[in-house]
Amino acid sequence: MKTYKIAVQVLLALLALSALACLFSFAYGSIQDRAQQARLQKLAAARLQEEEFSKLAAEHGDWKKLPADLLQFRRQHVISMADFDRFRRDLNLCLDDNGFPAPSISFRYGRSRGSLQRVSFQFTLNGSYRSLKKFIYDMERKPKMQFFESIKLTESADAVIGSFSMEAYLEE
Repeated sequence: MKTYKIAVQVLLALLALSALACLFSFAYGSIQDRAQQARLQKLAAARLQEEEFSKLAAEHGDWKKLPADLLQFRRQHVISMADFDRFRRDLNLCLDDNGFPAPSISFRYGRSRGSLQRVSFQFTLNGSYRSLKKFIYDMERKPKMQFFESIKLTESADAVIGSFSMEAYLEE
């Protein structure tokens, strides 16, 4: 009977050791899972940070291009004070080329911001739809473009009435 008791005790000890080893492996696996999750979270955070950095780098590139774009805008759209008289003559010539009598144009000068000054002007034209459309097209093709703030077209008995509100930027 003693051999059975020893065998049973040995088997119980082995069972306890295997249960302990099983618990240890579960604990070790859980620790490894947590460590892997922590590494994956760090990797995801690093990828997110890398994406944000690439977006920031692209935005920084856009900001670096801004002075060149601003200079190009100034060259294409800003009229010098000396060229303003030529602009007014060109406007009158454009009106005359499209068959419009010289309207009364009211100029309103805005505040100076640095070396730039905004000039708004309004006028009304009477004529055919085709001639008004050609006038708009001709004004948009000017090398130093003026911006149309608003164009209101209304129909009258024999013509179309166009109310124009435009703006230009002058550089002192």
